[in-house]
Formats: sequence, structure tokens, C-alpha cells
Amino acid sequence: MKFWHCCTKLGFTVLFLTSIGAKNSLAALPLQVGVYHGGGSRYIQIAEKENRICFRGFSSNGVTVASVAADSHRENFYTINGFDDTFLLQQDTDTILFGPMNQLMKYVADYGFPRDLGDDLQQCLSSEKPFFERKSGGRGDR
Repeated sequence: MKFWHCCTKLGFTVLFLTSIGAKNSLAALPLQVGVYHGGGSRYIQIAEKENRICFRGFSSNGVTVASVAADSHRENFYTINGFDDTFLLQQDTDTILFGPMNQLMKYVADYGFPRDLGDDLQQCLSSEKPFFERKSGGRGDR
């Protein structure tokens, strides 16, 4: 009887440790290509070509396109060229977090939004150097 009890206890321990490992591996997602909505008119688009990742943030205030790199100090975080202390983190396949470390905002995948790559995003993906381009929007630019 003790033998079965010991085997059952060992089985639950292995199952528990396996589930912890699976949970941690799910947390370490690379950035997922797509369009994410942050509420109101705020959107983020992530695009990838070969090993190059680019970010396109757009709202009624304008558009910013920049290259993205893995953060050298924080595992699973990405930095955006031209943005000081602003990060990207893929929380799960449908959610990306964006902003300063202590104020990360949730953006949810928007599968209905067109995923076309504009000229500015194509230019970023084709560049081999750090890329940053900002265009103002709003009433003053019409």
C-alpha cells in the first residue's frame, strides 16, 4: 500500500512541475504579427520580415514607425527605436502590452482590421539600420 501511495505522490509532483514549466513557456512568447487595438483611436501594428521586426503605432494624432529589438536587460521585453523607456511585451497570442515599464497598457488583437503593410512599414522592414519615422496627424495636417 505504501508503494502505491508513494508512486501517486510522485506522479502528482511530476504533474505539478510539468504544469509550472508549461505556464512559464507560454509566458515567453515572441511578438506576434498583427494589429492590436488599445482603445479609442489607438492601434499598434507589428510586422516581421526575415529577422526584422517593425512597429507602427497610429491614432488620430499621427503615425510612428520604428524598428524593434529584444531588450538586453529584460527577458521577453522589446524596445522600440526612438522611444525612451517604452516597451512591448507579448502577454499572450491575443494581447500585447505597450508603454513605460510601470504603466504598460493592454492592446488586444483586432482581427477585423486590415493588415496591409504601408510604404512606411515596408521601408522599416527593408532597412538594415535602426529606423524611426513620425508623421503628425489631426486637424492641423489636413
